[in-house]
Amino acid sequence: MVMKWGRNGRFLACSGFPECRNTRPIEEKEQPQETNEICEQCGAKMVIRSGRFGRFLACSTYPACQHTRPITTGVPCPEPECTGEITERRTKKGRSFFGCSRYPDCHFALWDRPVAQKCPQCDNPYLTLKRTKDRGEYLRCPKCKAEVEVEAES
Repeated sequence: MVMKWGRNGRFLACSGFPECRNTRPIEEKEQPQETNEICEQCGAKMVIRSGRFGRFLACSTYPACQHTRPITTGVPCPEPECTGEITERRTKKGRSFFGCSRYPDCHFALWDRPVAQKCPQCDNPYLTLKRTKDRGEYLRCPKCKAEVEVEAES
């Protein structure tokens, strides 16, 4: 048996495919992580769970309360008159992107992680985190393309 990746995650499959089509699921149950967030529907604590499209916040009293919401980055949506926040999401093929929590009312989206820091040159309300092999991590303004070095945390 060899480990393969499918639309529902990892699974075991026979190495003799296509003659042998034997498969088995891999049981990878991740324990939920507790947070300080409160469920808007029932008032219980929210926990971080992992699903097909990444991590999300879910009510700890599941299945009694099935309320869920995405984990936000803490950056407010820059679109005018939008009250949403930018959240991490995944495409159907598994690529991560960042979009407004008020989708489909707001269609704002980014490929790079937004950071709640104003641009020193154009006062754009957020910068994006870029990574390269040569330079490592740095911040870049998506509006004026100004680059800012990431400050080292002490």
